[in-house]
Formats: sequence, structure tokens, C-alpha cells
Amino acid sequence: MANTINPPAGPGFLTFNNRPPRLHITADDVEFDETILQHFREEGFYVTYLPMGDSVKAFKEKLKHLADDLELGENYAVVAYASAAAACLEAYIKPHPHLAAAICYYPTTIPNPKTTYPSGLDVLCHLSAKQGFAPAFRSYNYPGVDVGFAEHDLEEYDQIAASLSWTRTLGTLRKAFHIDVDLEKVWEEHTALEFSTKNAAATMATMVAQPYVNHIPTLTGGIGQKDLFLFYRDYFIPNNPPSLQLKLVSRTIGVDRVVDEMIVSFKHTQEMPWMLPDVPATNKMVHVALVSVVCIRGGKLCHEHIYWDQASVLVQVGLLNPNLVPDAMKKKGLKRLPVYGSETAAKVLDESCEPSNDLISRWKTRPKGDPGALPNRPKQAAAGGAKR
Repeated sequence: MANTINPPAGPGFLTFNNRPPRLHITADDVEFDETILQHFREEGFYVTYLPMGDSVKAFKEKLKHLADDLELGENYAVVAYASAAAACLEAYIKPHPHLAAAICYYPTTIPNPKTTYPSGLDVLCHLSAKQGFAPAFRSYNYPGVDVGFAEHDLEEYDQIAASLSWTRTLGTLRKAFHIDVDLEKVWEEHTALEFSTKNAAATMATMVAQPYVNHIPTLTGGIGQKDLFLFYRDYFIPNNPPSLQLKLVSRTIGVDRVVDEMIVSFKHTQEMPWMLPDVPATNKMVHVALVSVVCIRGGKLCHEHIYWDQASVLVQVGLLNPNLVPDAMKKKGLKRLPVYGSETAAKVLDESCEPSNDLISRWKTRPKGDPGALPNRPKQAAAGGAKR
């Protein structure tokens, strides 16, 4: 008997003209990782859980009837784990009406590696590299992890492999159901509350129940709603200088992530706990390149990883002098520390504004006419084709 996991009112953060997309999760045991079920539900899927049971034959018979209540034009997908995944891979060699995608996590066996599946069925397999399988259909191997790496309630759970496989699974499901998600809108609403409205409580409302923010160079931010709220309210929002400006250089939007490359500029007129914790105002201008990697789940921010060149910031506020080389390194010929100030941000905006490789002393003395140089590009024919 399938256990239905009813979606909340207004499933996930998406709206649908008809019923939300049907997703069947199946695994060996009667009970399954509730976190995974919840995450799929947050993404807008109507989720049912189908335990495999003791009989593979009876299980395959159940698989044949998963579409019995679907109407014309409606589809469903299956995400299967372990032995249930192996059974699905065998069963789905034959066409199953309305089945759009089958995603299998670490199946105990696979059919013949050269097995092909019906057209219109998107098959994806996530494998521990220790399994040694090499199927011809689309699959990913995850090194250094054991079977069970994607399930939060198992000892074998691995956060990195689980996150990577989740992104690939979600992308496959959205493609199968033709779902478009506006992650950019979610991210921009969050940043508006941080930098324009400056409302910590409203900012937290755009995040999941257990979010985290990690400013990598300074290890500032917070884990969980309570600490992160206090960080935003008392340290981040009120302590950004009035002169702070963000200039977006590029934006990359993935399945569940938004990656922003930007230039942050400000005059250091007050302490900035997130970037320069405990450093008194220096009244120095700072321009630094910053990269923000934002993960979004169910229409809310899950976590942020923020990267920047802290050495460049320290040079600009006068806390790091590139010419102060330790004596031991001076004796070995080092003339300056391999860091720059605002030049790093400038070169992001204009790649030709600063010379490349100036810190590599051998670069200027390299031999001319280097025989290792790239060969000339082939000439193009008059009509635009390449000459042979």
C-alpha cells in the first residue's frame, strides 16, 4: 500500500493549472527518510511513498498501476533507492504509460550496461564509485562515499554527495515535467530586504527553517534561524557603511543555485563585523571582487557561501603591506607578498586595465619566440568554412 505524503496548501512555491506533478518515492523499507520526502514536497511535488516489500514480482506489478488514476496529458516520475531502484531499472525496460522520469539511487544491480530505455523516459542513476557499475544510460559516480550517501537518516549519509545528487535529480524532474522556476526573483527579494528594506525579521522569512550563511574568509554568518537572525539584526544590516555599493558583474542561474559575481565598494567609515570584524574605521576606500553562491530549496534560501579576497581588503585598509616580507623569505629572494589591493577588483571589470603576471618574475624574462607558442589558427574560406 502506498503512503501518500500530502503536499501543503498551495504545493511548494509553485502553482499549477491542474494537479501538481506526481512523484512516487520507493525504497526497501516500510519507513523512509522523512527529510527527503519533505524536500520533494517543498519543491511542489505530490509525493507518495511506496515500500518495495518482500516480493519483487508483486512490487513490479504495483509499478504497472501507478498511472491508473492519471488523465490524458498527465505524467508521473519515480525516485527509487537500493533494491527498489534495481527492480525499477529492470521493470522500466518495457514502456510504462505516463512515466516521464526514473531516477535510481545506488541500485544493488543493474541490467545489461548497454540496456536502452523507451524514448521519452529520462533515466538517471546515482552510484557510489565503490559499486563499480558502468551503465550506458545517464549516471553519475560519487567517489569516496558508500551506498546510502543520499539518505539523511543513515550513517552513510554524505552531505556533499547528497547535495550534488539532489541538484541533478531536481533538474531531471523539472525537465520531465516542464517546470520553470524563477530563482532570480527569490534571490532578489531576499537581497532587497537585506540592503534596501533592512528588515532582519523579513529577511529570515525568506529562508528555510534551518538555514546557514558562511562568509568564507572571516567565518562570519550563522547556522539556524536564531543565530542568523541575531547576526543580521545586530551585526550585518546596521553595520554596512552608507557608502556601500554592489555592482553585479555576472549571474549564473542553475537548478537550485544562483551564483553572483560582483564588485563591493565602500568607504570604511565604521566597523564591518562580517568583512572586517573588530577593525576600527580606517576611512579608506575599498573595492573588492566577491562571489556569492546561494542555494534555494522550495522557493526559500537554504544557504549562502560568500567568497572574497581578504588579502586585497587588508591591503586597502592598511592592515597588510605587500612590501613587508619576512626575513626568512627575503633571503630566498622574495621581494613582495603576492597580493594586490583594489587592482584585483579593477581587473574583474576590465581585464586589460592591469598587466597580467607581474608577480611572476620569470614572465618578463621569458624567451621571445617561444617554440611552445600556440600554432596559428586555420584560415577561413571566403564562404565562411574552414580551409583544408
